[in-house]
Amino acid sequence: MKNNKLILLGLAILTLAFTNCNTASDENSSAYSYNFGNATTANFAGKIVDENNNPISGVTIEMSGMSILTDASGQFSLSNVSVKERFAYMTATKTGFMNGSRMVTPHEGVNNVTIMLLAKNVVATIPTGQSSVVTIPGGTKVTFDGEFVTENGNAYQGNVSIAAHYLSPTDPNVSKKMPGDLVGERTDGSISGMATFGMVNVELYGSNNQKLQLASGHVANISMPIASEQLASANETIPLWYFDEVAGLWKEQGFSRKIGNRYIGNVSHFTLWNNDWAYPVATLNVVVSNADGTRVQGVNVTISSDLIIEKHSNLPLVIGLGTTSANGTLSAGVPTNSALTFKAYTSDGQLINAQILPASSAMTRTVYIVIPVSNKN
Repeated sequence: MKNNKLILLGLAILTLAFTNCNTASDENSSAYSYNFGNATTANFAGKIVDENNNPISGVTIEMSGMSILTDASGQFSLSNVSVKERFAYMTATKTGFMNGSRMVTPHEGVNNVTIMLLAKNVVATIPTGQSSVVTIPGGTKVTFDGEFVTENGNAYQGNVSIAAHYLSPTDPNVSKKMPGDLVGERTDGSISGMATFGMVNVELYGSNNQKLQLASGHVANISMPIASEQLASANETIPLWYFDEVAGLWKEQGFSRKIGNRYIGNVSHFTLWNNDWAYPVATLNVVVSNADGTRVQGVNVTISSDLIIEKHSNLPLVIGLGTTSANGTLSAGVPTNSALTFKAYTSDGQLINAQILPASSAMTRTVYIVIPVSNKN
């Protein structure tokens, strides 16, 4: 697939067919209750790599109670995994790396996944009991007031190590580095697709490598740069979202204000935080076949949304859908009421189809792609 630069990422793979049955009141709760469809089983395969695309062996992959380690090539496979029709979530963990994960809408055949784990780099060590400003590579700044607790809630005194990464929306690998997928619960309980304006992953550790958090009633201030491609049309305020590692979803909590060329907001706890514009999402089904009707596996797909160019960016929202399965299909979430530019590529990057889908309010749409004889592999 051609290396299209991701400016605003919208990998909203869930559909709008969710119902919020019981929104949890606690800010750190993972008790989500949505209708993700019926229980089913699916097959998964993937590769875990570092930031230089080198494979990582010995990574623990967990899905629905199943667990496996990646091999020497960083690869894994899991068969007959219990998932929901519209929700499958896996985690990837290894000592020395920050936690990784991925959420997908499963389809028939093998669901292929690539996760890029971030090294647990300590960017600063600060003392407790005083205000400290930590600058993260990429330009994000985090201001701490010096009050921290251990995981069991006891006050902590001593040095605090800050492991952190800034994820720029212009990074072509941001979809591999970020957790889950850009799908989140809004404060009103609804589900939205999300277009990122930047993320930051922060982990706090004590002198004995124990995990820490901000003390109750205290906040940290996050000042995140706005990409130059997004600056002119960035809203004056934007929702803040944190990632729930148990549920596999983002959750809206608070907001950031645009001050100069930065978004600035306060957070009360640390996980991965994300400045995102939210949009309603519908399902797009893709079916790829040869002229004789046989389905085609291995076709790579992208979609860009012109509506978001006009409202929220100088460049299109690019949705990286992935690769068609053995039955030639893909399913993904797309913005409603938006004209969509659809492109399909062979496995070696040759463009085989480009078309514009008109704007539609439909909750489910299907696009059929027929590969010309000259483009067959």
